[in-house]
Amino acid sequence: MTWELILFLAAAINGLILSLLFIISASKRKRFLGLYLLMFSITILHYVNYWAQMINPPTAIRWLFVTANWFMPFAFYYYMKKGAKLKHLPYHLIPALAFTIYWAAMSFFIQASLDFLSIMRNVLPWIKIALFVGYGYVIVKTVKFNAINQLFLAAYTSFIIGQIAYFLSLYFGFYTLRLDYIICGGFVLLTYGITYFGEYSFIKERVKPKYSSSSLTKEDGDYLVQKINSVLEQNKYYKDPDFNLSSFAEKLGVPKYRISQALNAFSEKSFSELINEFRVEEAKSRLLLESSSHLKLEAIGEEAGFRNKVSFYNNFKKLVGKSPGEFREEHTQ
Repeated sequence: MTWELILFLAAAINGLILSLLFIISASKRKRFLGLYLLMFSITILHYVNYWAQMINPPTAIRWLFVTANWFMPFAFYYYMKKGAKLKHLPYHLIPALAFTIYWAAMSFFIQASLDFLSIMRNVLPWIKIALFVGYGYVIVKTVKFNAINQLFLAAYTSFIIGQIAYFLSLYFGFYTLRLDYIICGGFVLLTYGITYFGEYSFIKERVKPKYSSSSLTKEDGDYLVQKINSVLEQNKYYKDPDFNLSSFAEKLGVPKYRISQALNAFSEKSFSELINEFRVEEAKSRLLLESSSHLKLEAIGEEAGFRNKVSFYNNFKKLVGKSPGEFREEHTQ
């Protein structure tokens, strides 16, 4: 085994370990980052095994090797987009399940069926790239970016570029193993480097110390977050445009800093983000009511608690992925 393969193998093994740290995290978003990193690491292991021809894995392992990167786009989407609904998860699994059916057909169907399946083999890589690009487009359009998110998007984009470069090199006949190493090395360095320094170290070194001196335990924090959500659902304080953290702390009988700590540490959102989520859900409910069909969009936004049209439209688009008008039109057809 060459030194390049040893480095790739070591990187993949470290990636597997890092992915497990995120998967066992209490945070839903971190778990999806862990899933993304796990599938990425399995893909790199597949590359190493392909290059080195180390083992001939059993059928189940071969399926995992070739299917892993079909799970990556939706896992990345759920990590990047706060508030993404888990109830939509089955729809996101459709591409990976469809590829599984194709792979099973390639493995077990009779020879007469192989002509169509062989044609699909040439088309599927571009379908997969289109899937990556499509999710990337949705993320760019719907996610509010900070510096860390931009770095992760760069790593995600590097994987797409690497896949395109690989398939083009095969198609035009200039593929070499050295070129493959360079392409893979690029997105491996970006993905693992940004994950470690941008997420793992960032969270451990910058966020945790902020609350390290706090007496707020996980049990207390989870209870407080549940209580905050329950009180807001029951009383709908968020419908008042002047509603803020200070007034809520007074109603709840809990210090402002404690509410902020609980939300930031145990639900990964600020108080204003939580309130805007409630307001958007309220607006969605009203947009679906036949009795509100005569109301202008701005009026519905005001009834939900938004102070102005811009705030309503921006938050609705960010959380739902479409404007209030598009949402209403889609559900009244």
